[in-house]
Amino acid sequence: MSLLSNVLVIETDPNSAVAESYRSLRTSIRHKRLGKPGKGITLMIASPKAQEGKTTTVSNLAVTFSQDGQKVIVIDCNLRQPTLHAVYGMPNEDGLAHDGLTQYLKSDSTQGITSKAVLPNLHLITAGGQPPNPSELLGSPRMAELLDQLKQQYDVVLLDSPSILDFTDAGLLAEYSDGIILVAKYGRTKREWAKQAKERLEQSGARLLGMIINK
Repeated sequence: MSLLSNVLVIETDPNSAVAESYRSLRTSIRHKRLGKPGKGITLMIASPKAQEGKTTTVSNLAVTFSQDGQKVIVIDCNLRQPTLHAVYGMPNEDGLAHDGLTQYLKSDSTQGITSKAVLPNLHLITAGGQPPNPSELLGSPRMAELLDQLKQQYDVVLLDSPSILDFTDAGLLAEYSDGIILVAKYGRTKREWAKQAKERLEQSGARLLGMIINK
């Protein structure tokens, strides 16, 4: 079994108030009735800047959905500073041709992408590297095709994205998402940052579900 990070409180401390907050978030998302019948939903977790808690949020939220019996896959789309693999105690890449999102998007092979089973009902696609052209890869037709395929295989597809105000990547990923949750960190995220991030997401046509105040 993988060595889970202590930030994964929904698994390591399931009776805590923090864990219950993540379950409440899951319920709120369910009430939004996203997606189309017969297909899964794609949710992106984003933040205005780095170090505001989006990776912690997406990793815990993924576990709550899987504990509810949903088939879940979480993807590390932060190709600039990937950290999601560390939360689940997994290596970022094993040297396989399709082990990670970067390798898959750079390839023209018809072979499917490699995912890792981390918990019951929960799979992970690691970033697999830090390419020089992450925006081009994330905005490619191959990325759109991958997410469409995954929505047919999984109930919930969760995306961990780079920070909105630092890179264009989140705007590209927003186009694929049925809904977006913005994460802000109390005492760190400036009000103006949150406002600018919201405006950028709305300009990309994204459906903003709400904001989480972290910490």
